[in-house]
Amino acid sequence: MTCINKLSGDISFNCDDKPKRGLAGQRAVIINFEDIDFGATTKNGATISNLTLKDGTTGYKIEWYKELASASGQFSPNEEDIDGFSHSFMGRMATSSLSNAKAAKELKEGRFVVVYESKYQGVNQEEAFKVLGIETGLQLSEMTTNTNENSGSILFTLSTKEGEYEEYPFNIFSEASYSTSKDTVDALFTAVV
Repeated sequence: MTCINKLSGDISFNCDDKPKRGLAGQRAVIINFEDIDFGATTKNGATISNLTLKDGTTGYKIEWYKELASASGQFSPNEEDIDGFSHSFMGRMATSSLSNAKAAKELKEGRFVVVYESKYQGVNQEEAFKVLGIETGLQLSEMTTNTNENSGSILFTLSTKEGEYEEYPFNIFSEASYSTSKDTVDALFTAVV
């Protein structure tokens, strides 16, 4: 087995493809890791061209207001194992309602993949949708609520579990076109029986 251990191309700046910060829109899709049909999901390098869920399952909307959600990836060197990247998605539940208390418990007990649209979308919007946690899933790593802070919201972070890693700082979800990808994301990747 050979591993790529050298740079294979230029790292350049294109004046027509400028960086942009933040998430587009005010929602993402959160998918239970165990609901993904990995045998039917198509992945080539960092690109996922078909993210397939098991029959009868669906993703779920996670919504926010203003710019009160964010996503990140960071390099995680490991002296004893394979190096990789860790992913994080930071969000909030706007109120301290009963339904959000139940959702907090479910986040505590699950493992997830998050798909979001970034403001940076690449040429022809082919890189608009990013995926976090596709290899190992994201788990709840932090959750706080305080009646006197953040309007009483419940803040949470889903992250790659310590000791695990993802191959890329994020993956791209891209079907035939931006509109096709958006339709799939908007339909929450729902698998029809």
